[in-house]
Amino acid sequence: MAGAISTAALPKFGNAMPTNPDVVIIGAGAAGIGAARRLIGEGRSVLMIEAANRIGGRAYTESDTFGVPYDHGCAWLQGPKSLPHLDVIREKGFTKVNHNLADEAFFVDGRPATLDEKAAFERAQSEIYEDVWDKGDVPAADVIKNRPFMSAAKTWVTMGHAVDMESLSTADVNSYEEYEVNYLVKEGLGRIVWELGQGIPVKLNCAAKVIDWSGEGVKVETTDGTISAAACIVTVSTGVLASGAIKFVPSLPPLKQEAIDDVPMGLFTKVALQFDGERFGLTDNNWLSYAVPEEKTGQGCYFITWPTGTDLAVGMLGGAYAWDVTSKGADVAIDLALETFVGLVGSDSRKHFVKGHMSDWHANPNVLGAYAAARPGRFASRDVLKAPLGRRVFFAGEAVAVPLAALCSGAHLSGEAAAEAVHAVLSVDGSCGSCDARGSAKQLLQEASE
Repeated sequence: MAGAISTAALPKFGNAMPTNPDVVIIGAGAAGIGAARRLIGEGRSVLMIEAANRIGGRAYTESDTFGVPYDHGCAWLQGPKSLPHLDVIREKGFTKVNHNLADEAFFVDGRPATLDEKAAFERAQSEIYEDVWDKGDVPAADVIKNRPFMSAAKTWVTMGHAVDMESLSTADVNSYEEYEVNYLVKEGLGRIVWELGQGIPVKLNCAAKVIDWSGEGVKVETTDGTISAAACIVTVSTGVLASGAIKFVPSLPPLKQEAIDDVPMGLFTKVALQFDGERFGLTDNNWLSYAVPEEKTGQGCYFITWPTGTDLAVGMLGGAYAWDVTSKGADVAIDLALETFVGLVGSDSRKHFVKGHMSDWHANPNVLGAYAAARPGRFASRDVLKAPLGRRVFFAGEAVAVPLAALCSGAHLSGEAAAEAVHAVLSVDGSCGSCDARGSAKQLLQEASE
């Protein structure tokens, strides 16, 4: 059913701001929007609340910083062909780039790699996944073999999963399914998520403080009053859950609290550099990386150059290195990225530099990281985290979006799945709004209650 509600059709369901909705959704990011759209399609009344002053969460596109659409957070649309995001691209005439076709400029000791060196690097990138395959749930660092340029391959994986090899679960790595689509979008992925959110009732600058699930329904105390609903979907990050910013009454069961701790936030930080149009021999939408010394594994700043034709080289940091660099401030991070770029393409590039920008998800109180990564040995905690509380409080978001965890698309689909479970439970329990789905809800009810 993904994509069944077009962006044009949604507002006719969602213009009203219900005071006591069927479902209150905490967080207006990709998961919250996915949940709301599905529930509205089922005839449910919903209300999203969002602590920030905008919708979209970690999907955020703006054009003020560089004069072109720039995604501070998620930028790659990856997942199945049925994603409603693709409907938006078609309806709005947005420009997409197939990023499966990306090449990589690889440097060794400050010079372009030879053909043999690049081939060895590409083998390392492939073999790292062979090493972790079918190894259960252990630290990736324990099973990866040492090969030429493996430190560079590990650094890429550190960026992709937002944690170092010692903290990366092999089960997490192996949980992903192949993407049917892998696009960059010139107008921005955040813009697409914003479009999907239009027409959904939402209260901005409204943070949840207490979720009371002690009664038949739920009461959510917020910074803007109390909302009563039949059910609640929580889509905030595990960083926010772990911070205690939202109190649960009764308290979360020990297994649920442990699951939050078992799937903490990792960090992937973007450090974008804008140039004056000079390309330095680098091509659009391609990667730029280099051989990291073994003792510096994970401590690299790799780039995507000129994404969708912009004048940006977007640097990427991951894991503990990202936490360390970002803690020193944007100026330090931008200087590091620029020095790295100059060291690869030549000192002449410095005079073409315009300005830089660092993403700040590490410090954003509504996120406190980039995306979640299960601790080694704790992959099963993702399912515990997803399980509902008392048939009234449900959880969605990238942290529970296996097999598309950490992705915007996964978050959206997890929101849809949570919405289906809520709809099934409320249908059976008699809080049915304008729908009547009791008979068809039995399977989803069973799944939601497990």
